[in-house]
Amino acid sequence: MKLTNIKDTAFIIILAAIIISCFSLGIWQIDRYSEKKQQHNTPSINADVNVEVSELILAQNNEALLDRTVNISGSFINDSIIKLDNRMFNSTYGVDLFSLFKEKSSNKVYLVNMGWHEVGNKREKLKQHFDFSGIHSLQARIANIPSKPPFISKENFQDEKQQDLWIFINKEYLSKQHALQIEDLILINLEPGDQLKYRAVVKDDNSFMHILYAIQWFLFALFALFGLTKIYR
Repeated sequence: MKLTNIKDTAFIIILAAIIISCFSLGIWQIDRYSEKKQQHNTPSINADVNVEVSELILAQNNEALLDRTVNISGSFINDSIIKLDNRMFNSTYGVDLFSLFKEKSSNKVYLVNMGWHEVGNKREKLKQHFDFSGIHSLQARIANIPSKPPFISKENFQDEKQQDLWIFINKEYLSKQHALQIEDLILINLEPGDQLKYRAVVKDDNSFMHILYAIQWFLFALFALFGLTKIYR
């Protein structure tokens, strides 16, 4: 067999493998689209279900507690209030206010979303001071800590000019700053006061991205198939 024939055969095998792989990945992305679409359209079975404080404190499975509500007592930790930037509500710019809360029976510390503060185009509202020291009980929804934007480094979580204005929640920094262990779950206050509002967080339906990924893989497979037909001509 001539060297050129060996090279052609090897090239054909590689192209065939690429076609099969890309086509399989395209099918997998379509399956992921169907899976995520179903998850988004299925309401949480935990919604509006109460949980005892003891269940929260002794939780082994955090996922089972998500979206459930709990009545909790304790006290807020001084100087732990932060403002989470760029939280939109009804197409209006604002911030979510968070503070650390110590549960009275276990001394476990939770990060609590106390409510949404409207800022709009009045940037001076970002400087407004809040005090939660008089609050000792909450009705709250259990949730995960908001995720970090992938394009921002862990070091750049604070506004340089206003230290209590954060771009994302840095739990590790909070733990070091207050010398406390902070639980992985957060609590979202269902009855905000002091000019704050409850901002229901609706999960974005990003399932359509998987269709775009599928089209991308099918195009790769098509290009490889086109190259394969060129060899046989």
